[in-house]
Amino acid sequence: MHGFVRSSGGSFTTINDPLATLGTLAHGINDAGQIVGEYQDASAVHGFLRSSNGSSFTTLDDPLATGQTRAFGINNMGQIVGRYIDAIGTHGFLLSGGTYFTLDDPLATNGTEAFGINDAGQIVGRYSSWSPHRTHHRPLAPPQT
Repeated sequence: MHGFVRSSGGSFTTINDPLATLGTLAHGINDAGQIVGEYQDASAVHGFLRSSNGSSFTTLDDPLATGQTRAFGINNMGQIVGRYIDAIGTHGFLLSGGTYFTLDDPLATNGTEAFGINDAGQIVGRYSSWSPHRTHHRPLAPPQT
């Protein structure tokens, strides 16, 4: 699998994290052209941030993750949201100013994921309750800093 970005002129550019051995997925882009997503290597799934000029990739691994971090959204201030998995389950995260904040919806009993963040810092995502067939979508409040 390969990520891509389509320009307003209609051209496609392939996005492959140089550390990926099993694929790269692009999930979010901001007005500056920074792109977030995920790549997989032989050991885990990692989030990434691609610079606006495409010259560098930064791996994003939530420090609490045990093998999986995925970045889904980025706003114009460079704040990034996504999810990570640890021994307890699935958690949303906000990466802001170099610090990771865990986002766990208080009603979630089966995981939280954060998919998007706007320039006001509002975060959207989903949480799962006790049944795998019962998933809810609602805005998540950003952590108090």
